[in-house]
Amino acid sequence: MTTRTGPASLWNGCVIGHDGVDEGSDGERDVVARIGGGAGSPGGHRARMRARIRTAGGMSLADYEILEVLLFAGVPRRDTKPMAKDLIARFGSLCAVLAAGPDELRAAGVGPRACSVLGLPALVARRLCRGDARPQPYIHDLHAAWTHYATTRAAMAGVPAPGGRGQVTILLLDATNRLVGDERVADGSAADMCRAILQRVLHLHAVSMVVVWDGGTVPPTTRQMEDAATVMRQVEAHGRLLSTVMHDCIIAGDGGWTSLRREKML
Repeated sequence: MTTRTGPASLWNGCVIGHDGVDEGSDGERDVVARIGGGAGSPGGHRARMRARIRTAGGMSLADYEILEVLLFAGVPRRDTKPMAKDLIARFGSLCAVLAAGPDELRAAGVGPRACSVLGLPALVARRLCRGDARPQPYIHDLHAAWTHYATTRAAMAGVPAPGGRGQVTILLLDATNRLVGDERVADGSAADMCRAILQRVLHLHAVSMVVVWDGGTVPPTTRQMEDAATVMRQVEAHGRLLSTVMHDCIIAGDGGWTSLRREKML
């Protein structure tokens, strides 16, 4: 059974999506009949196309049919076959349609929603070709976090020594603890630093983090640790609202390090 994302409504125990086609437990064909999707209706045709992909695979589709299925998401409740055939005739091929820019598609009569949908395959193809140029490390504990931080900072020639309250770096992790971001945070008020950290969490879709508060050659002081704890408590509290875990905050200085949780300050 295919699950549709996004809003849906329950009707007679069946899930009805935006385009009026059910993908519930009773089977698409029965539900299409219930909602008036006869043999010639867009709903009935879409159900048959989905069933064909499930049984025969996507390779069974002609180019115009692939485009037709892609347009399902951008053109609800309307037959997309004529549009798919017209676009291929206008641009010359399926590849040319998917490579066309938004302005070209709009000039061909494609609406904004369908333009967005047709731009996705080319984006996915570029991402697949690019891959991960530099596989990122896994940060499975504080020692791994500190090793990564110390190694990368040692390799950065000409980095100015931290001043003021120290240099703050966030190591952002995905659901598997793989590093997805290693970024500095500008010094500021507790609220400003908390906001900056959580903005990066949202931007990179991180699910957890480790923060490094580095005083450089200056040994960690009680004041520095209290300042860090004030910011980290705000980050931890607001991060919970985003389902983001703040593992710990490393306090570094004079070649050594400890953590706020180890010092029972978090």
